Amino acid sequence: MSQETYQLSGNAAELYEELKVPAMFGPLADATLNAVPLAAGDAILDVACGTGIVARKARERAGPAARVVGADLNEGMIAMARSLADPQSRSCEWHVAGVGEMPFEDGAFDKIFCQQGFQFFPDEAAALREMRRVSRPGGVLAMTIWSGLNILFLVMADALAKFVDAETAEKLLIPFTYKGRETLPGLLSASGFADVSRTELEIDRVISSPETSMSLEIMGNPVGPLVAEKGAETMRNIVEHILDGVSEYRRGTDLVIPQNSHLYQGTVAA
Repeated sequence: MSQETYQLSGNAAELYEELKVPAMFGPLADATLNAVPLAAGDAILDVACGTGIVARKARERAGPAARVVGADLNEGMIAMARSLADPQSRSCEWHVAGVGEMPFEDGAFDKIFCQQGFQFFPDEAAALREMRRVSRPGGVLAMTIWSGLNILFLVMADALAKFVDAETAEKLLIPFTYKGRETLPGLLSASGFADVSRTELEIDRVISSPETSMSLEIMGNPVGPLVAEKGAETMRNIVEHILDGVSEYRRGTDLVIPQNSHLYQGTVAA
């Protein structure tokens, strides 16, 4: 499924920001930025930025002299990023734009990040060429891609297959089933990036008060409307199935579930 069709609807962008950013995407952004140091005055681009958590955290680290830009094809995500009142969000530039043709000049950025977006791009080689085009000589591209399924989404998919249908369960797993993990370093090299590396990042996904928040987690996913169509009883059955399946990860009132990601890096020759 392409990025164009993996869209969020309704209030999913709001739920994404409220639930998924603190639980998962925020910690992953911190882990990524710990591995990719920023310099004061860097020009930074967050591609497929969602609600812009990488851009916002980059602003905190790089300081006011940096130019920080977020771009995403999903209008709802950019609308949410623009609506946030914190100083970091207010000081970033936000663009509705796909990776295939970005509205930026050649060599505009020192650091380009793409957090969990690359696996949705319909033309990977074209996306890498475009990201290289807007990279300055000596610039760094850093992309994260989940390194595989974790127990939460395996159990959630099992619940969806049981109470909704197999197609919905398969759609849920799309972010974790990218087939190009082993070939991506070669594709990066072929696209003009040098010093290509792949390392592993591990974070904890923390879901607070899962009895009440798990249904919102589901609704913040592209499969949410498909589940909602089945009614409240189906949602209750799904949540109960999930909580039973991940009970060993209970830590007090939270669920704490490890989740791993590959971090791919490459540089543009100076």
